[in-house]
Amino acid sequence: MEIQKLIEHANQLLKEKRYSSSRIETYNWLWKKGILAYMFSKDLVEYNENVGNEFAMTCHDGANVTFQHRDLIKGIDVLTNVLLNNKLGGRMHRPIQYPLRGEIGDAANQYLDFLKSRRIDEKKTLQRYKKTMSNFIEYLLGIGIDNLSEITEEAIIKYIESRERQQKEYIDTTRRFLSFLFHKNLISKDYSYLLKSIGKRFKRVRIPSFYAPNEVLKVEQSISCSSNVGKRNYAMVLLCSRTGLRVSDVANLSFSNIDWENNKINLIQFKTGNPLNVPLLPIVGNAIIDYLRYARPKSTSDKVFLSCRAPYEELNGASVHLAISVVFKSSKIEIENRHHGGHALRFSLAQRMLDKSIPIPIISETLGHSEVDSTRNYVRIDLVHMLRCVLDVPGSQDNFYKQKGGLFYD
Repeated sequence: MEIQKLIEHANQLLKEKRYSSSRIETYNWLWKKGILAYMFSKDLVEYNENVGNEFAMTCHDGANVTFQHRDLIKGIDVLTNVLLNNKLGGRMHRPIQYPLRGEIGDAANQYLDFLKSRRIDEKKTLQRYKKTMSNFIEYLLGIGIDNLSEITEEAIIKYIESRERQQKEYIDTTRRFLSFLFHKNLISKDYSYLLKSIGKRFKRVRIPSFYAPNEVLKVEQSISCSSNVGKRNYAMVLLCSRTGLRVSDVANLSFSNIDWENNKINLIQFKTGNPLNVPLLPIVGNAIIDYLRYARPKSTSDKVFLSCRAPYEELNGASVHLAISVVFKSSKIEIENRHHGGHALRFSLAQRMLDKSIPIPIISETLGHSEVDSTRNYVRIDLVHMLRCVLDVPGSQDNFYKQKGGLFYD
Protein backbone atom coordinates (compact mmCIF):
# COMPACT_ATOMS: atom_id res chain seq x y z
CA MET A 1 0.00 0.00 0.00
CA GLU A 2 1.16 3.54 -0.68
CA ILE A 3 2.69 4.87 2.54
CA GLN A 4 0.69 8.12 2.59
CA LYS A 5 -2.63 6.27 2.20
CA LEU A 6 -1.60 3.82 4.93
CA ILE A 7 -0.84 6.70 7.31
CA GLU A 8 -4.19 8.32 6.55
CA HIS A 9 -5.96 5.05 7.35
CA ALA A 10 -3.95 4.66 10.56
CA ASN A 11 -4.97 8.18 11.63
CA GLN A 12 -8.61 7.31 11.05
CA LEU A 13 -8.33 4.22 13.27
CA LEU A 14 -6.52 6.19 15.98
CA LYS A 15 -9.40 8.69 16.11
CA GLU A 16 -11.98 5.89 16.22
CA LYS A 17 -10.13 4.32 19.18
CA ARG A 18 -10.30 7.66 21.05
CA TYR A 19 -6.57 8.33 21.08
CA SER A 20 -5.82 11.86 22.27
CA SER A 21 -4.96 14.47 19.66
CA SER A 22 -1.49 14.90 21.16
CA ARG A 23 -0.83 11.15 20.86
CA ILE A 24 -1.96 11.15 17.24
CA GLU A 25 0.34 14.10 16.53
CA THR A 26 3.20 12.17 18.15
CA TYR A 27 2.62 9.18 15.89
CA ASN A 28 2.58 11.39 12.80
CA TRP A 29 5.81 13.08 13.89
CA LEU A 30 7.42 9.65 14.39
CA TRP A 31 6.31 8.51 10.95
CA LYS A 32 7.61 11.71 9.36
CA LYS A 33 11.00 11.53 11.03
CA GLY A 34 11.26 7.76 10.75
CA ILE A 35 9.72 5.63 8.03
CA LEU A 36 8.85 8.48 5.64
CA ALA A 37 12.40 9.83 5.73
CA TYR A 38 13.77 6.30 5.31
CA MET A 39 11.55 5.48 2.34
CA PHE A 40 12.29 8.84 0.71
CA SER A 41 16.04 8.12 0.96
CA LYS A 42 15.43 4.74 -0.73
CA ASP A 43 13.03 6.13 -3.38
CA LEU A 44 10.27 3.86 -2.05
CA VAL A 45 6.55 4.64 -2.24
CA GLU A 46 4.87 1.31 -1.44
CA TYR A 47 5.01 0.16 2.19
CA ASN A 48 5.07 -3.52 3.18
CA GLU A 49 6.14 -5.56 6.18
CA ASN A 50 9.67 -6.10 4.84
CA VAL A 51 10.21 -2.36 4.43
CA GLY A 52 9.10 -1.84 8.02
CA ASN A 53 11.44 -4.56 9.29
CA GLU A 54 14.38 -3.17 7.32
CA PHE A 55 13.80 0.28 8.81
CA ALA A 56 13.47 -1.18 12.32
CA MET A 57 16.89 -2.82 11.94
CA THR A 58 18.43 0.63 11.38
CA CYS A 59 17.22 1.73 14.83
CA HIS A 60 19.78 -0.33 16.74
CA ASP A 61 23.15 -1.98 16.25
CA GLY A 62 22.76 -4.88 18.65
CA ALA A 63 23.30 -2.62 21.66
CA ASN A 64 20.79 -0.74 23.79
CA VAL A 65 18.10 1.16 21.91
CA THR A 66 17.38 4.78 22.76
CA PHE A 67 13.89 5.82 23.85
CA GLN A 68 13.50 7.74 20.59
CA HIS A 69 14.31 4.65 18.57
CA ARG A 70 11.88 2.58 20.64
CA ASP A 71 9.13 5.01 19.70
CA LEU A 72 10.12 4.88 16.03
CA ILE A 73 9.87 1.08 16.13
CA LYS A 74 6.51 1.34 17.91
CA GLY A 75 5.26 3.55 15.06
CA ILE A 76 6.32 0.85 12.58
CA ASP A 77 4.41 -1.78 14.56
CA VAL A 78 1.25 0.31 14.28
CA LEU A 79 1.57 0.76 10.50
CA THR A 80 2.32 -2.93 9.90
CA ASN A 81 -0.64 -4.01 12.00
CA VAL A 82 -2.96 -1.63 10.15
CA LEU A 83 -1.63 -2.93 6.83
CA LEU A 84 -1.96 -6.63 7.68
CA ASN A 85 -4.95 -6.70 10.03
CA ASN A 86 -6.79 -3.43 9.36
CA LYS A 87 -6.60 -2.60 13.07
CA LEU A 88 -4.24 -0.98 15.54
CA GLY A 89 -3.95 -4.01 17.80
CA GLY A 90 -2.72 -3.73 21.34
CA ARG A 91 0.13 -1.77 22.77
CA MET A 92 2.88 -3.62 20.94
CA HIS A 93 6.30 -4.39 22.32
CA ARG A 94 8.51 -5.50 19.44
CA PRO A 95 11.40 -7.49 20.92
CA ILE A 96 14.76 -5.91 20.17
CA GLN A 97 16.75 -7.97 17.69
CA TYR A 98 20.28 -8.92 18.71
CA PRO A 99 21.99 -10.14 15.54
CA LEU A 100 24.82 -12.69 15.72
CA ARG A 101 26.53 -12.02 12.42
CA GLY A 102 29.41 -13.60 10.58
CA GLU A 103 31.83 -16.29 11.69
CA ILE A 104 31.93 -15.01 15.28
CA GLY A 105 28.13 -14.96 15.31
CA ASP A 106 28.04 -18.60 14.22
CA ALA A 107 30.31 -19.44 17.16
CA ALA A 108 28.01 -17.47 19.47
CA ASN A 109 25.05 -19.57 18.29
CA GLN A 110 27.06 -22.69 19.11
CA TYR A 111 27.60 -21.29 22.60
CA LEU A 112 23.87 -20.69 23.04
CA ASP A 113 23.20 -24.29 21.98
CA PHE A 114 25.80 -25.40 24.52
CA LEU A 115 24.02 -23.43 27.27
CA LYS A 116 20.72 -25.05 26.33
CA SER A 117 22.36 -28.49 26.55
CA ARG A 118 23.42 -27.58 30.10
CA ARG A 119 19.73 -26.92 30.89
CA ILE A 120 20.13 -23.18 30.96
CA ASP A 121 16.84 -22.72 29.15
CA GLU A 122 15.16 -19.75 30.85
CA LYS A 123 14.24 -17.40 28.02
CA LYS A 124 15.31 -14.21 29.79
CA THR A 125 18.71 -15.67 30.71
CA LEU A 126 19.48 -16.79 27.16
CA GLN A 127 18.29 -13.43 25.81
CA ARG A 128 20.69 -11.67 28.18
CA TYR A 129 23.58 -13.80 26.95
CA LYS A 130 22.59 -13.18 23.35
CA LYS A 131 22.36 -9.43 23.90
CA THR A 132 25.83 -9.24 25.43
CA MET A 133 27.47 -11.43 22.78
CA SER A 134 25.75 -9.46 20.01
CA ASN A 135 27.10 -6.28 21.54
CA PHE A 136 30.61 -7.78 21.60
CA ILE A 137 30.38 -9.04 18.00
CA GLU A 138 29.03 -5.72 16.67
CA TYR A 139 31.90 -3.92 18.40
CA LEU A 140 34.45 -6.26 16.78
CA LEU A 141 32.83 -5.86 13.36
CA GLY A 142 32.90 -2.09 13.85
CA ILE A 143 36.70 -2.10 14.25
CA GLY A 144 37.27 -4.46 11.33
CA ILE A 145 37.46 -7.83 13.11
CA ASP A 146 35.14 -10.25 11.33
CA ASN A 147 36.60 -13.67 12.09
CA LEU A 148 37.74 -15.55 15.19
CA SER A 149 41.44 -15.60 14.35
CA GLU A 150 41.60 -11.77 14.37
CA ILE A 151 40.40 -11.37 17.98
CA THR A 152 43.16 -9.75 20.07
CA GLU A 153 43.77 -8.91 23.71
CA GLU A 154 43.75 -5.20 22.87
CA ALA A 155 40.34 -5.45 21.19
CA ILE A 156 38.84 -7.29 24.19
CA ILE A 157 40.16 -4.77 26.72
CA LYS A 158 39.03 -1.77 24.67
CA TYR A 159 35.60 -3.33 24.27
CA ILE A 160 35.16 -3.72 28.03
CA GLU A 161 36.42 -0.20 28.64
CA SER A 162 33.86 1.12 26.15
CA ARG A 163 30.96 -0.38 28.15
CA GLU A 164 30.06 2.41 30.57
CA ARG A 165 27.08 0.65 32.12
CA GLN A 166 26.53 -2.95 33.30
CA GLN A 167 30.25 -3.55 32.89
CA LYS A 168 30.25 -6.53 35.24
CA GLU A 169 27.61 -8.30 33.14
CA TYR A 170 29.63 -7.70 29.97
CA ILE A 171 32.78 -9.02 31.68
CA ASP A 172 31.18 -12.20 32.99
CA THR A 173 29.37 -13.17 29.78
CA THR A 174 32.26 -12.30 27.47
CA ARG A 175 34.71 -14.21 29.69
CA ARG A 176 32.57 -17.35 29.55
CA PHE A 177 32.13 -16.98 25.78
CA LEU A 178 35.90 -16.66 25.23
CA SER A 179 36.55 -19.67 27.45
CA PHE A 180 34.06 -21.69 25.40
CA LEU A 181 35.76 -20.66 22.14
CA PHE A 182 39.14 -21.83 23.46
CA HIS A 183 37.95 -25.16 24.81
CA LYS A 184 36.19 -25.88 21.49
CA ASN A 185 39.47 -25.07 19.65
CA LEU A 186 37.82 -22.19 17.83
CA ILE A 187 40.54 -19.78 18.99
CA SER A 188 44.15 -20.65 19.74
CA LYS A 189 44.50 -18.71 23.01
CA ASP A 190 42.36 -18.58 26.13
CA TYR A 191 41.66 -14.85 26.41
CA SER A 192 39.28 -15.34 29.32
CA TYR A 193 42.17 -14.79 31.75
CA LEU A 194 42.14 -11.10 30.83
CA LEU A 195 38.64 -10.65 32.18
CA LYS A 196 39.22 -12.68 35.34
CA SER A 197 41.61 -10.02 36.62
CA ILE A 198 39.37 -7.14 35.54
CA GLY A 199 36.36 -8.78 37.15
CA LYS A 200 38.05 -8.77 40.55
CA ARG A 201 37.49 -5.01 40.75
CA PHE A 202 33.79 -5.60 41.21
CA LYS A 203 32.34 -6.54 44.54
CA ARG A 204 30.11 -9.57 44.06
CA VAL A 205 28.15 -9.22 47.28
CA ARG A 206 25.93 -6.18 47.68
CA ILE A 207 23.69 -5.27 50.53
CA PRO A 208 20.11 -5.30 49.20
CA SER A 209 18.28 -1.98 49.09
CA PHE A 210 15.56 -1.68 51.68
CA TYR A 211 13.55 1.11 53.26
CA ALA A 212 12.59 1.75 56.85
CA PRO A 213 8.88 1.43 57.77
CA ASN A 214 8.44 5.20 57.91
CA GLU A 215 9.97 5.54 54.43
CA VAL A 216 7.68 2.87 52.97
CA LEU A 217 4.70 4.61 54.58
CA LYS A 218 5.82 7.91 53.06
CA VAL A 219 6.02 6.27 49.62
CA GLU A 220 2.50 4.90 50.01
CA GLN A 221 1.06 8.18 51.30
CA SER A 222 2.72 10.21 48.53
CA ILE A 223 0.39 8.72 45.92
CA SER A 224 -2.58 10.92 45.07
CA CYS A 225 -5.65 8.74 44.60
CA SER A 226 -7.63 11.51 42.94
CA SER A 227 -6.65 10.29 39.48
CA ASN A 228 -7.07 6.98 37.69
CA VAL A 229 -3.30 6.51 37.53
CA GLY A 230 -2.99 7.25 41.24
CA LYS A 231 -5.67 4.74 42.23
CA ARG A 232 -4.02 2.04 40.13
CA ASN A 233 -0.47 2.77 41.31
CA TYR A 234 -1.56 2.91 44.95
CA ALA A 235 -3.04 -0.59 44.72
CA MET A 236 0.04 -1.94 42.94
CA VAL A 237 2.44 -0.41 45.47
CA LEU A 238 0.48 -1.89 48.38
CA LEU A 239 0.55 -5.34 46.79
CA CYS A 240 4.36 -5.13 46.77
CA SER A 241 4.88 -3.39 50.11
CA ARG A 242 2.23 -5.18 52.20
CA THR A 243 2.07 -8.67 50.62
CA GLY A 244 5.52 -8.92 49.01
CA LEU A 245 4.32 -9.81 45.51
CA ARG A 246 6.80 -9.54 42.65
CA VAL A 247 6.02 -6.95 39.96
CA SER A 248 5.49 -9.78 37.45
CA ASP A 249 2.80 -11.27 39.69
CA VAL A 250 1.16 -7.88 40.19
CA ALA A 251 1.04 -7.43 36.41
CA ASN A 252 -0.49 -10.89 35.92
CA LEU A 253 -2.94 -10.68 38.81
CA SER A 254 -6.38 -11.71 37.56
CA PHE A 255 -9.84 -11.57 39.11
CA SER A 256 -9.81 -15.34 39.58
CA ASN A 257 -6.73 -14.99 41.82
CA ILE A 258 -8.60 -12.92 44.42
CA ASP A 259 -10.68 -14.86 46.95
CA TRP A 260 -12.81 -12.06 48.38
CA GLU A 261 -14.80 -14.32 50.70
CA ASN A 262 -11.71 -15.69 52.46
CA ASN A 263 -9.56 -12.56 52.05
CA LYS A 264 -6.77 -14.35 50.20
CA ILE A 265 -4.78 -14.04 47.00
CA ASN A 266 -4.04 -17.38 45.33
CA LEU A 267 -1.85 -17.43 42.24
CA ILE A 268 0.82 -19.29 40.29
CA GLN A 269 4.03 -17.28 40.43
CA PHE A 270 5.25 -15.99 37.07
CA LYS A 271 8.93 -16.46 37.93
CA THR A 272 8.95 -19.88 39.59
CA GLY A 273 5.69 -21.47 38.41
CA ASN A 274 4.94 -22.41 42.03
CA PRO A 275 1.63 -21.68 43.80
CA LEU A 276 1.51 -18.80 46.29
CA ASN A 277 -1.15 -17.92 48.85
CA VAL A 278 -1.00 -14.60 50.71
CA PRO A 279 -3.57 -12.82 52.87
CA LEU A 280 -5.61 -10.04 51.27
CA LEU A 281 -5.14 -7.32 53.86
CA PRO A 282 -8.01 -4.82 54.27
CA ILE A 283 -5.90 -1.86 53.14
CA VAL A 284 -4.87 -3.75 49.99
CA GLY A 285 -8.37 -5.03 49.25
CA ASN A 286 -9.91 -1.58 49.67
CA ALA A 287 -7.32 -0.06 47.32
CA ILE A 288 -8.09 -2.68 44.66
CA ILE A 289 -11.84 -2.11 45.03
CA ASP A 290 -11.38 1.67 44.75
CA TYR A 291 -9.42 1.16 41.51
CA LEU A 292 -11.94 -1.30 40.07
CA ARG A 293 -14.95 0.88 40.83
CA TYR A 294 -13.68 4.29 39.82
CA ALA A 295 -10.54 4.02 37.70
CA ARG A 296 -10.24 0.78 35.73
CA PRO A 297 -11.16 1.19 32.04
CA LYS A 298 -13.93 -0.98 30.64
CA SER A 299 -12.35 -4.13 29.27
CA THR A 300 -13.02 -7.82 28.71
CA SER A 301 -9.57 -8.66 30.09
CA ASP A 302 -9.39 -10.87 33.18
CA LYS A 303 -6.32 -9.00 34.40
CA VAL A 304 -6.92 -6.58 37.28
CA PHE A 305 -4.51 -3.83 36.23
CA LEU A 306 -4.57 -2.16 32.82
CA SER A 307 -2.86 0.76 31.17
CA CYS A 308 -4.50 4.13 31.79
CA ARG A 309 -4.56 5.28 28.19
CA ALA A 310 -5.98 3.87 24.97
CA PRO A 311 -6.05 1.11 23.91
CA TYR A 312 -6.16 0.09 27.61
CA GLU A 313 -4.07 -3.06 27.44
CA GLU A 314 -2.72 -5.43 30.07
CA LEU A 315 0.50 -4.51 31.87
CA ASN A 316 3.74 -6.45 32.10
CA GLY A 317 6.33 -6.61 34.87
CA ALA A 318 8.39 -3.80 33.35
CA SER A 319 5.35 -1.49 33.28
CA VAL A 320 4.61 -2.13 36.95
CA HIS A 321 8.27 -1.61 37.90
CA LEU A 322 8.38 1.71 36.02
CA ALA A 323 5.15 2.92 37.68
CA ILE A 324 6.50 2.09 41.16
CA SER A 325 9.85 3.71 40.35
CA VAL A 326 8.05 6.94 39.41
CA VAL A 327 6.16 6.80 42.72
CA PHE A 328 9.46 6.47 44.62
CA LYS A 329 10.95 9.49 42.85
CA SER A 330 7.90 11.65 43.52
CA SER A 331 7.79 10.67 47.21
CA LYS A 332 10.91 12.81 47.92
CA ILE A 333 12.55 10.14 50.09
CA GLU A 334 16.27 9.52 49.66
CA ILE A 335 16.79 7.01 46.82
CA GLU A 336 20.35 7.84 45.69
CA ASN A 337 22.40 4.64 45.27
CA ARG A 338 19.36 2.61 46.32
CA HIS A 339 17.09 0.49 44.15
CA HIS A 340 13.61 1.97 44.05
CA GLY A 341 11.14 -0.46 42.56
CA GLY A 342 8.89 -3.31 43.53
CA HIS A 343 11.79 -5.55 44.56
CA ALA A 344 13.01 -2.96 47.06
CA LEU A 345 9.55 -3.07 48.64
CA ARG A 346 9.86 -6.89 48.92
CA PHE A 347 13.20 -6.49 50.67
CA SER A 348 11.69 -3.89 52.97
CA LEU A 349 8.86 -6.26 53.92
CA ALA A 350 11.44 -8.96 54.67
CA GLN A 351 13.34 -6.47 56.84
CA ARG A 352 10.23 -5.69 58.88
CA MET A 353 9.54 -9.40 59.37
CA LEU A 354 13.14 -10.03 60.43
CA ASP A 355 12.94 -7.18 62.94
CA LYS A 356 9.95 -8.94 64.49
CA SER A 357 11.99 -12.18 64.75
CA ILE A 358 9.71 -14.03 62.34
CA PRO A 359 11.38 -17.35 61.37
CA ILE A 360 13.05 -17.62 57.96
CA PRO A 361 10.73 -20.45 56.73
CA ILE A 362 7.66 -18.23 57.29
CA ILE A 363 9.32 -15.31 55.48
CA SER A 364 10.22 -17.72 52.67
CA GLU A 365 6.60 -18.85 52.39
CA THR A 366 5.33 -15.26 52.39
CA LEU A 367 7.72 -14.16 49.64
CA GLY A 368 7.05 -17.26 47.55
CA HIS A 369 10.61 -18.54 47.46
CA SER A 370 10.92 -22.10 46.19
CA GLU A 371 13.92 -22.72 48.46
CA VAL A 372 14.69 -21.43 51.94
CA ASP A 373 18.27 -20.72 50.79
CA SER A 374 16.90 -17.95 48.58
CA THR A 375 15.45 -16.26 51.65
CA ARG A 376 18.71 -16.53 53.58
CA ASN A 377 20.14 -13.83 51.29
CA TYR A 378 17.80 -11.44 53.09
CA VAL A 379 19.64 -12.11 56.36
CA ARG A 380 22.29 -9.71 55.09
CA ILE A 381 19.91 -6.85 55.88
CA ASP A 382 19.04 -8.13 59.38
CA LEU A 383 21.39 -5.73 61.13
CA VAL A 384 19.55 -5.85 64.45
CA HIS A 385 20.07 -9.57 64.97
CA MET A 386 23.52 -9.58 63.39
CA LEU A 387 24.70 -7.06 65.99
CA ARG A 388 23.74 -9.53 68.71
CA CYS A 389 26.33 -11.91 67.30
CA VAL A 390 29.17 -9.42 67.65
CA LEU A 391 31.66 -10.40 70.37
CA ASP A 392 33.35 -7.89 72.63
CA VAL A 393 37.03 -7.31 71.98
CA PRO A 394 38.91 -8.99 74.85
CA GLY A 395 41.06 -6.80 77.05
CA SER A 396 44.84 -7.09 77.05
CA GLN A 397 47.40 -6.80 79.82
CA ASP A 398 49.81 -3.88 79.78
CA ASN A 399 52.73 -6.21 79.17
CA PHE A 400 51.18 -7.14 75.80
CA TYR A 401 51.82 -3.62 74.54
CA LYS A 402 55.28 -3.45 76.14
CA GLN A 403 56.63 -6.63 74.57
CA LYS A 404 59.91 -6.11 72.73
CA GLY A 405 60.13 -2.72 74.35
CA GLY A 406 56.81 -1.57 72.87
CA LEU A 407 58.44 -1.26 69.47
CA PHE A 408 55.28 -1.97 67.49
CA TYR A 409 52.87 0.10 69.63
CA ASP A 410 54.64 3.47 70.03
